[in-house]
Amino acid sequence: MNMSAGVHVQNDLDWSKTTFLVVDSKAMYRDMVQTALLGAGAKSVKHANSVEKAIESLTRYGQEISCVITEWDMAPVGGLELLRKIRARALPKTSPRTAVIILTARADAAIVKAAMAMDVNGFAVAPLSFEKLVKTVAHGLQRTWMLQQPAQYLALPGVDTSQPDPSKAFTAQPAAAITNAGVGVGPGTAPSRPANTPVTANKPTPRRSEQLKNVHMCILSEVRPGQVLARDLRDKDGHLLLSAGAVLKPTLIDRLRNVAEGHADSYHVWIGDRDETQH
Repeated sequence: MNMSAGVHVQNDLDWSKTTFLVVDSKAMYRDMVQTALLGAGAKSVKHANSVEKAIESLTRYGQEISCVITEWDMAPVGGLELLRKIRARALPKTSPRTAVIILTARADAAIVKAAMAMDVNGFAVAPLSFEKLVKTVAHGLQRTWMLQQPAQYLALPGVDTSQPDPSKAFTAQPAAAITNAGVGVGPGTAPSRPANTPVTANKPTPRRSEQLKNVHMCILSEVRPGQVLARDLRDKDGHLLLSAGAVLKPTLIDRLRNVAEGHADSYHVWIGDRDETQH
């Protein structure tokens, strides 16, 4: 992000009243953006190195944040999903009208299209100077647009990051194959089913051909009974935890949470709703 010091931007924005949240997996880029914003006169700049940390910050300080500047392709959850959560009113203390600027090294058509549909305020495409970044942010903060209903944002398709695979975001250890009937076993773990029970007995019926609607990524605590897993769920080592197409019943959701407990504050999964018009 080839930024140079010294910011001279003419606009009507009162920077002394602006508080920013910069979300980027690279500390160097967060520091560069902070330098540019403070150089323009921003009141304060908060940092987050992941969407999970950004959500934590917005949960605590959302009402203070004027603008979120976020990298789009972080793993396991990118900036577009953070934008979706803000617009869909998923963060109570954060206004759905909070300005969001997407920071990217490539202006990919799919990213631009998805972000525009989610009412992004602007794009900062690297490499860029301090002045160009500040101008982009200023224009984004002053942009006016019509807020849509939450369901409209939730129904928009997401954009996959090229790496890593979001389906590997679930990092529970030890690896365990989770089924509709219970939790199976990974290497080196004790069996969790009666002896002589065939492994295939607990295998969920896949529904990969089924059309789903409202497909999106969410944290495990937000999953509702009856929703369908839209992608295979794997741990960080690539072991299959649960196959795509599994209907997430209350008991299965509880088992997922039990497996996850103690390994992280939250997990992200891709889920969707069954399209009843197809049945």
